Amino acid sequence: MNPAPPVTSTLSMNTATLDRYKILNGQHHIMSNNVFIDPHPFWPFMKVLITGGSGQLASYLFEEMSSEHEVSGVDIRPPLHEPAMGRVAMGDIRDVEAMTSAMEGCDAVVHTAAQVSVQRSTEDPSGDADTNVMGTIGVLRAAVAAGVRKVVYISSAAVYGDPQRVPVDEEHPLAPKSFYGASKLCGEHYVRAFGSTFGLEWVVIRPFNFYSPRADPSSPYSGVITKFAQAVREDRPLRIEGDGLQTRDFLHARDVARMVTMAVESDLSGETLNCGSGKGTSIIKLASTFSDIFPEKVRVEHVPPRTSDIRDSVADISRARQVLGFETRTGLEEGLRDFFQ
Repeated sequence: MNPAPPVTSTLSMNTATLDRYKILNGQHHIMSNNVFIDPHPFWPFMKVLITGGSGQLASYLFEEMSSEHEVSGVDIRPPLHEPAMGRVAMGDIRDVEAMTSAMEGCDAVVHTAAQVSVQRSTEDPSGDADTNVMGTIGVLRAAVAAGVRKVVYISSAAVYGDPQRVPVDEEHPLAPKSFYGASKLCGEHYVRAFGSTFGLEWVVIRPFNFYSPRADPSSPYSGVITKFAQAVREDRPLRIEGDGLQTRDFLHARDVARMVTMAVESDLSGETLNCGSGKGTSIIKLASTFSDIFPEKVRVEHVPPRTSDIRDSVADISRARQVLGFETRTGLEEGLRDFFQ
């Protein structure tokens, strides 16, 4: 597939789009009367495929990208969230032929599809690798066959394992503790290898603890924010494992989607970037924030700590700031209120 020719002339854009391109392409622009002039080539309109198109992150990607691009998805499950309705085809990422067909004419692929449960990866490491490694290879083979220009791979902070220093930058040693983290890291290696072998442009994004009200609260693998929100709804105590002083870097899935969109739209390639807020929040503080929102409903119950739990995990997002101008926009309290709209 030949991508659309780069545009170097003036383009009429809305204010949000102007802001986006101003960030993505540096400050070498002339802007007047909502007309944007970029001396560097870029693709103002793209056809984008999202694997894992029925997931919570994909639903925010549809919202973020669809006003500017033609966006579709593929998944083995039907979509549950409104932004993805009517846009997701059924397909298995391990089926190279089906993926190649789905990517026909695409400029970029955002690979979000994954087995994401640490517990499930422990119970079935072969199944985890089948999805996260073989599935990623399937996506990459299809992207090359279809002539896709860029793949943005959604990895995980789990590739770092126990942080040796906090905040964690992208140069931190990679020593995953879980089979899930190992399979995501293996996927990163394949992304880089396909890039160097076939000239595929790529960006790897390592999200930290992202959340949203679109996560499934009934899943035993849901994150702590989703579990706390469900406990508040059901008037149950918030169960804190251990002393609650362990820290995490929480950010809303909407912010992850915004960073992914920036990576897709930029000319960035060959980069690995952390995606977080850059701020650590203890589980005790998280419970306290819920209490601030619902002072009459929140009770706390301490339970024994999980074995092999990571004590502190906070992202250094200096690189994402530098190359994309990324900052989170949704504060923690605002994001928690989203669960009760």
